[in-house]
Amino acid sequence: MSGIFAPRSDGYAPLPLLAGEQIVREQTASVDGKSVWGGLLVLTNQRLLFRPINVKGMDKLIKDGIDFLPESYGVLGKVVGKALDYVEVYQDGTAGAVDVAAIASVTSGKNAGPFHPPSLVVSMTDGAQTEVGILKSKMTPNISPSNNVARDEMIALIQQQLVDGGLA
Repeated sequence: MSGIFAPRSDGYAPLPLLAGEQIVREQTASVDGKSVWGGLLVLTNQRLLFRPINVKGMDKLIKDGIDFLPESYGVLGKVVGKALDYVEVYQDGTAGAVDVAAIASVTSGKNAGPFHPPSLVVSMTDGAQTEVGILKSKMTPNISPSNNVARDEMIALIQQQLVDGGLA
């Protein structure tokens, strides 16, 4: 199929669902607690996943762009370097799954601020923690109180799935 009838990407890495799996909620998120490198935190009736922005094929575009930057653009070089790191991690365009069997708890992290979204913290049974920034939508400014509400709703849904045994 091609043209206007071709399936369109929503801009995020593919998310193949397992047999009987249904999406409970998708929320704009970032795994580093910042809003710069993001995707979607996806809660299903079976798993908790991070669905990154699909950056497959972007590495060549970014690397080619670096050739045109003078060395005096040091800060921009750091930003481009971070982008290349992100591309390297997610270049295959597949979604990453959290090992939900190892989740001990999900709690509130930071509240919304001017330079960061509110966050939730996923604590694993081995003591490791992952902070996930949450936004109500891609267009909501970090500091908006509606992001705190979206974060709290996501925490409640994840905790309910853990109590119900839905995540397995």
